[in-house]
Amino acid sequence: MADTTDILLRESPGALIVTDPSGKVLKWSGGAASVFGYASGEAEGYSLYDLIVPPDRHEEEERILREVLSKGSTTYEAIRRRKDGSFLFAGISARVIRNDDDDSECIIANEMDITDLKTRRDARMASNRFGDPLESTPDGIVMVNATGRIILANGHAEKMFGYKKGKLIGRPIEILLPKRLQDEHIRHRSGYMSQPRVRAMGVGLELYGLRRDGTEFPVEISLSPLDTESGTLVMSAIRDISERKKAEQKFRDLLESAPDAMVIVSQDGKIALINSQTEKLFGYEREALLGLPVETLIPERFRQHHPGHRKRFFKNPNFRPMGVGLELYGLRRDGTEFPVEISLSPLDTEEGMLVSGTIRDITERKRFEQALQDKNMELVAANKAKDHFLAGMSHELRTPLNAILGFTGTLLMQLPGPLNEDQKKQLETVRTSARHLLSLINELLDLAKIESGKTELYFENIDCRDVIKETVDGLQPQADKKGLELSIKLPGDALTMKTDRRALSQILMNLLGNAIKFTDSGDVAVTAKRTRKRKIPGIKISVRDSGIGIRNEDQGKLFVAFSQIHNEHSVSGEGTGLGLYLSRKLAGYLSGRIEMESEYGKGSTFTLILEGK
Repeated sequence: MADTTDILLRESPGALIVTDPSGKVLKWSGGAASVFGYASGEAEGYSLYDLIVPPDRHEEEERILREVLSKGSTTYEAIRRRKDGSFLFAGISARVIRNDDDDSECIIANEMDITDLKTRRDARMASNRFGDPLESTPDGIVMVNATGRIILANGHAEKMFGYKKGKLIGRPIEILLPKRLQDEHIRHRSGYMSQPRVRAMGVGLELYGLRRDGTEFPVEISLSPLDTESGTLVMSAIRDISERKKAEQKFRDLLESAPDAMVIVSQDGKIALINSQTEKLFGYEREALLGLPVETLIPERFRQHHPGHRKRFFKNPNFRPMGVGLELYGLRRDGTEFPVEISLSPLDTEEGMLVSGTIRDITERKRFEQALQDKNMELVAANKAKDHFLAGMSHELRTPLNAILGFTGTLLMQLPGPLNEDQKKQLETVRTSARHLLSLINELLDLAKIESGKTELYFENIDCRDVIKETVDGLQPQADKKGLELSIKLPGDALTMKTDRRALSQILMNLLGNAIKFTDSGDVAVTAKRTRKRKIPGIKISVRDSGIGIRNEDQGKLFVAFSQIHNEHSVSGEGTGLGLYLSRKLAGYLSGRIEMESEYGKGSTFTLILEGK
């Protein structure tokens, strides 16, 4: 009998397995070793449940075992697990062998691998039930049964992986994976089949598909279990993300090429991506920062309020600098703080909105700004000292000059006694020089007031004709001395305007004085009239001369402080070069401007234009 049993175990076409009533393996045929991968020595003496029955099928297997013991025999189909973890469908016929006392002695089961047959049946069912609807989906759809065999693939999937229509049916799903991932995938698939649920596949991992021609490409996969009359099936929605990966790589390259630190943050405030500049700036390695709260990069005293600011930005995102008007600081890994400038911008992605933060270390700028502020304070102090000096010196210089002018006038009036012609001539020279020096002192004082913003103006309604006449009358002796014709042309009606009388008089004195000074022969004419431009009333006062004129290349220097223009026709005279500079400044205070036209050798015209009533 023993020989007969050995022959049956050796020659049986299927997997012949003998167990005791509890499921403990007594005999394990060569066919069983071939089908399941366990040698007889690895199987005999062990529970069938531990060897080839998946954990989620134990309950069902125990029910069938009770049925066999009760009825004496049965046939059924079940999922079995090989030694390598892969699944197969088995067609099983089991029979109880009883002893002379009619007690169950053992169970003989012949298990045939019907995976191909079951796969064909599942494929027909899946095609009839799901085929047409899945053809219209935009993604590649691959459906597998519990053993990991493909029972359906839509046209998108076949095209994606490079297979002709129907050529994927019946093949293991691992054919679509790179070889280096296939063994690991079998283990993951087995684990998923024991607890199937809807989820993305390989969360946090780089997934790749394998085309028929051997090329790999990045994919994104979602898994969904389907309960059918044929058992649980798994549907995989596969998307080729090659273009997205290219775009992501391009984005990463752009991040790396940015001169500033770049930090990408997700809606939960976690750091999703950084560039190498961030590593250098904050002193972290890339892997150490990814996944950490962005508040890691912020000093402790600011962290409490930052999540609220971040959430408000996600609700109402718009590109803007962060913390406008505030002092922002970053925190390095070593605990040191440094001032930063941050700009935020939203990034719309398929996974939702992210925020890109551009961070710039402004330590050097702050140092420069502080140095500039310190220098400005020094300049302010120096300017105050200069104003104080000029005010004091002007008083100290004016007092003796006025005395010199007074005594010179007394001598020229010959009150102390008669003078000869040489004495008169020398005293006139003294008086002229003293007057000129007093004029220079007055101009320097005016300059100090204007530059320090301390010019005091008193606006009142005046008739500009009166100021023009007074200026002309005051300079008439100078024109007569040079033999110049000094004319004036004014309108009959009053030229009333609200302005400062002293400033207007000083401007006209400078313009008319220059015209007489730089005209050797001919005439000087003063004209005035009322104007209206863009509905704004005003007054235009022009001083024209027939003097030496100004070269084009010199005209840009006219209104520069301390600038003097000399040429072969210039009048030899002393001056500060401040007249026109002060005149333009004063014109600005009066809401006016000075315009100039000149032709070298023929004369010049300077025009003061005042706007207002």
